[in-house]
Amino acid sequence: MTILINAVLDAGRSAVDIAVFTFLPLMIVTFSLMRYLEGISTLRRIAGKANPLFRLFGLDGFGALAIIQLSLVSSAAPVSALSLMAHKRTSERFIAAAFAAVLAAAPANASFPLASLGVDPGLIVVNGICGALVASTLACWMVGRRSVTGICSCHRADDHVAVRLDLLTAINRGGADAIRVISAILPVLVISLAMVRLIQGTGALSAFTSVAQPVLQLFGVSQQNVLFFLTKCLAGSSAAVALLLDLHKELSLAPEKIIDGSALLLNPLDLPGLSILIASVPALRPVAGIAVVSALVGIVVRTALLSWL
Repeated sequence: MTILINAVLDAGRSAVDIAVFTFLPLMIVTFSLMRYLEGISTLRRIAGKANPLFRLFGLDGFGALAIIQLSLVSSAAPVSALSLMAHKRTSERFIAAAFAAVLAAAPANASFPLASLGVDPGLIVVNGICGALVASTLACWMVGRRSVTGICSCHRADDHVAVRLDLLTAINRGGADAIRVISAILPVLVISLAMVRLIQGTGALSAFTSVAQPVLQLFGVSQQNVLFFLTKCLAGSSAAVALLLDLHKELSLAPEKIIDGSALLLNPLDLPGLSILIASVPALRPVAGIAVVSALVGIVVRTALLSWL
């Protein structure tokens, strides 16, 4: 019982620290900026310019913007672009493509800290974008087979009367949106981090690796690799990178080995990533299955590209 209580309390402190002191300021800024740019029609013009190029990969302008936000800001940043797509009632086809692309790309909050280990974040970001484009193309094709062609978000007119927002109004609305999203994120973070703490505290990981040792040795998988993978699946890419930074002095991993494993570890396709995106943008739920399958294909392509390099 003591282990459970300590795990939950520790997970709660970590979750609050991540959600309130990391995600919330970032999301307030991005949501406010997106609201303001939307209010002065700049966002619509940017999306319109990007639309012809990215339509080749099943994305509209806002879908392309979501990939850029994830690759250059953080895994939570695309929520604002995806929310706008849902608000404008973008077709299921474009939403699925954008969702799959986001799940397959490499988030900046996980890739940029690896620069301290001698890893080039630019290579990981470009590799992530390649995987994202593969995933979006596949998702668009899969949804397109079962639905009629829809209208992309950058050409759809708003149902409400267009109102030019001033900066203060945009900040107020963006802040309210960010707080609403954080309230949906926090329970998921607490549960996922508590599961990781329990696995570590109860010795379940050591027991699993000792039982599966022959199979793990056959595939050349170490206990540290299992720990990284479980941490990524249950707590997200940022937690896996934080663990890698903590253990780097002990493990002394070469930058090339970290890059080779980056496609599997650096993407939002995990329990917190999926839960955060779906809880923040409920319109993603109907296409989640297709997006996950497409993202897996994109991640496989990312892994193949890195092994080829």
